[in-house]
Amino acid sequence: MSNAGHSPDSVTVAERVRELMSRHGIGKRQQTTELCRILNLSFSQGHRKLRGNSPWTLAQIKKVAQAFDEPAGQLFGAQLLDPGMVGASAQEALLCVSAAELPCTAWIGVPLEAGSRPEFVAYEKQGQWRVVRPEASLFYQNAREVHKIEIYPRRAEADKPLIAVVDDDRASADNLRDYLEHSGYAAQALYGIAAFEEALDHQVFDGVVIDWLFGSQTAADAIRRVRASENPDAPIFVLTGELLTGKASESEISEVVRHYNVACYEKPARMAILVADLSKRLNRG
Repeated sequence: MSNAGHSPDSVTVAERVRELMSRHGIGKRQQTTELCRILNLSFSQGHRKLRGNSPWTLAQIKKVAQAFDEPAGQLFGAQLLDPGMVGASAQEALLCVSAAELPCTAWIGVPLEAGSRPEFVAYEKQGQWRVVRPEASLFYQNAREVHKIEIYPRRAEADKPLIAVVDDDRASADNLRDYLEHSGYAAQALYGIAAFEEALDHQVFDGVVIDWLFGSQTAADAIRRVRASENPDAPIFVLTGELLTGKASESEISEVVRHYNVACYEKPARMAILVADLSKRLNRG
């Protein structure tokens, strides 16, 4: 039995999904976009899932397989190689522990034989599989042996679009991050261009809110890098409070707006309006 927040099988499933997409002619750079379309995920969600950094639900595995008209069984992980799993089928279930009911994937076998005492058993109630200790199964008929249970503790942040907030003013970055999180996003505050570019080396963002000036440097190069990244269509919002002082060049900002489809807001930004614009661009209402 496996009980892990980060199952190794997530990596195996991700590898097999990538292989499946390659067989169907979907190039490496298009695979995350295609997965997001099939599962209705944000780009950062799809990116994590396709690299095995986010757990796969049984429903998601089946949906991907159906999209390519292939059997879902081939996408499962190491359990297919375990002789003890022969005859068991993966089912979405509830693991019942005391008063708690935890969503899980259970590999459910044949009906129990007389006298058998497995560690966990499953029974079906109103179309829902429930997994319990065998003592509780005494009240239910047709209980089946459970060969394996995978529990994925809910990580709410993984279910939310990830927004980068880039500003060398820590208070400004933290305030906007907190507002975005309160508005239903996952947000990461990055204090400066160097920190943002380092983050781009190992993760993708669904959106970027970035100050324009960082000392003598502008955000232009960082914006170009986002547009050349795995998620080139991520909405980008430039913030500046230096247009009236002349420190920020209106012509430079307008060029970036035209060429890279960037929105520009003056500081202090009206956060509710900015978030409404972001939500519209991400099709979140």
